Amino acid sequence: MQAQFEMWSTFHYFMMIFPFVLPVTLYIVTRDKTFAVKRRVAIAMGIILVGILAIRQIYVFSTDGLGPEVFPFHISHFANILLLIVAINPKLRVTSAIAWCLAVPAGLAAVVFADPLETYSNVLSIRGLSYILGHMLIVATGLFLLLTEMIRIDQRDLLKAYAITVPLYISSIIINNWFADIFNEQSNYLFTYAPGSAGPLVYLYSLGSTVTVSGVTVNPVYILSLTIIGVVVMFLMYLLAKLWYASQGSILQSKEAD
Repeated sequence: MQAQFEMWSTFHYFMMIFPFVLPVTLYIVTRDKTFAVKRRVAIAMGIILVGILAIRQIYVFSTDGLGPEVFPFHISHFANILLLIVAINPKLRVTSAIAWCLAVPAGLAAVVFADPLETYSNVLSIRGLSYILGHMLIVATGLFLLLTEMIRIDQRDLLKAYAITVPLYISSIIINNWFADIFNEQSNYLFTYAPGSAGPLVYLYSLGSTVTVSGVTVNPVYILSLTIIGVVVMFLMYLLAKLWYASQGSILQSKEAD
């Protein structure tokens, strides 16, 4: 069976809506259930995510051999693992902060700016389906974890998340260059090598030019712009989480007053 993806088609709009409909529905269904039940639902979603990732990576390795795409260093790849870890142990608050503030918006961006799917001759292939199902479920799982307050973060957790992600971000620049030499194939972990096909990032990349320092090729203007965007997006996601906690506190106080 063959199918091609088209941006802003009915199916694309479905891709953007479903990651919100699913967690809200699950939240309503499990609202009066115990925390253990909600946690089992989250773990099941996380296991499916990791399963999708495993199938994709095995398929890539079996068809293309060892290369950059086999290593789960893309945001959407390690997002699957992070969300499962959070579902298993919600007390890991810094992990929760990275999952919610970085992985979830990255997954949502991949759903909205889904241009790469147009390059697939058949989106019903393993790679195409893993892109569609994986990114939708990243957003859905993260939102369900937030709604059920398994993700519970504060300002200190956010700062620690920054302290972890910044070195990873810098490391990705070096790794992308290393892998280009090792595998003769360009990796693009954390989008630090090139903007991919996402419109806004393409514009930022065009503002600067690439330079090579000690064998490392980088676009300084693009990297700096991407850093600022990342910091701002993570902070906005943190504020969204705080708004949700505040709204839940207000509801609880109203119930107690009644």
